[in-house]
Amino acid sequence: MVIDFEKETEGVLVLCSKIGLQKYFADKEFDYTFPEGILPLVNLGIVVALVTESGDEVKGKIIDEAMNEYKGYRLLGQQNLFIEEEDELYVLSHSEFTQICSSNKGAIDSFSFWNDKIMVKGIRAGWAIVFTHVKMRKNSSFMRTITQLIYTKQPFPYGEIDHIPAF
Repeated sequence: MVIDFEKETEGVLVLCSKIGLQKYFADKEFDYTFPEGILPLVNLGIVVALVTESGDEVKGKIIDEAMNEYKGYRLLGQQNLFIEEEDELYVLSHSEFTQICSSNKGAIDSFSFWNDKIMVKGIRAGWAIVFTHVKMRKNSSFMRTITQLIYTKQPFPYGEIDHIPAF
C-alpha cells in the first residue's frame, strides 16, 4: 500500500485513528495546550504527530513497505499506533484536529472538512510501529515525509513520549 497526500498543516501534521479518537473524546474534554493536550493521545497509540515548522505544506506518503527506494530521507521518530477493526486513518492539519476534538468530541464523520479529506481505509487492525522519515528539498517550500507502518502483535515498549518530533 502506498497513499500519496499533500496537506497544509498549520504547524502540526496529525495521523489519527478515527475510532480511537472518537472513543477517547466520548468522555473527555479537549486540552488546547500544545503539546501537552496531544501527548496522552500519542502515548495511547491513537495519534501520531509531527511539528512541521520547517515547511507548513507537506507532500507525503503513507506506506506499509520497506524504505529501500526512498533516498535522502532521514528517520525523525517512531511511535506506536493502534488500529481498530474496520478503522480508518486520517491525515489532519492541527486546526482540523483541534476542531474535531473540541467541537465534535472526536467524531470525524461529524466534521465538515474545508479541504479534501485524506484518509486510509482497509488497513490491518492491531498495533503498528510508525516510522516518520522526512526531508526538505532545495528551492522548495514543501516538506516531504514518509509515514511507514510496520505491523506488530503488541506495542513497542517505548517510554512515555514527552514531546512531538519536529523538523
